[in-house]
Amino acid sequence: MRRAFPENFTRLHEGEEFLRGKSIEAIEASEDLLAHASLIERAMDLINYFCRQHVAQNEDELTIQLLGIRMFNGAASALKLLLSGYCQTSALQQRDLLETILLLDYFRTDSPLVAEWRGSNERARQKKFGPAVVRKALDERDGFTERKREKAYKLLCELAGHPTNAGFRMLAPQKDGDAHCGPFFELTAFKAVYEELAKHMVQAGNAFTQFFAGGTVAAYQTKISFMEAQGEWVERFYGRTFDRLQIDELRTLLAAATTA
Repeated sequence: MRRAFPENFTRLHEGEEFLRGKSIEAIEASEDLLAHASLIERAMDLINYFCRQHVAQNEDELTIQLLGIRMFNGAASALKLLLSGYCQTSALQQRDLLETILLLDYFRTDSPLVAEWRGSNERARQKKFGPAVVRKALDERDGFTERKREKAYKLLCELAGHPTNAGFRMLAPQKDGDAHCGPFFELTAFKAVYEELAKHMVQAGNAFTQFFAGGTVAAYQTKISFMEAQGEWVERFYGRTFDRLQIDELRTLLAAATTA
């Protein structure tokens, strides 16, 4: 007798798709959530473009592209999980995403670090490129003393990365309610995890784009699109005035180049 794919898996998928619909309805009903969606989409588009359309000139560029692919897949997975009702596992995926972003940002400090990381064994990699080492180096480079990177990473570890009592609260649809086995939609938790994904993708786009020049019209357009989404997002959520003059000048130069 030929075995069939378990019906319970099909039912679970149907439930996830139902929750995905509810999640999208919530996003479309909120200008803030739509702003997060636009930012995430543009950042992923930027990474996708330079991973797929740019031909790596050397091993270092290829390494950056591979890290970009990891970030793109991580963001896509985090988004899919969140839309389908898995807040905690989306946050778990975002911890990996944040670790990759910080490593990529660290490589901007000194270009030989890319080759050193690529050629290192596990012991050497952990000693010089472990998550805690990278966070400390970035804080020293940027003159940060509040250790916000560490706090953000440890929060994801506490709530999602490790089995903890505190993490159990991400399994309950309602505050102080019973844990739910399987996916569920709860707007407050959904918004919080979705906002974190947007924050991570701002960092991802910023770090990744530094390694690639424009070169082509499509490349410049992709960069400008991300810059515009980033500026509008930061202005909306952090109150920093977005100077559109630079974007307008870039668009004018790009238009002139395409018609010349």
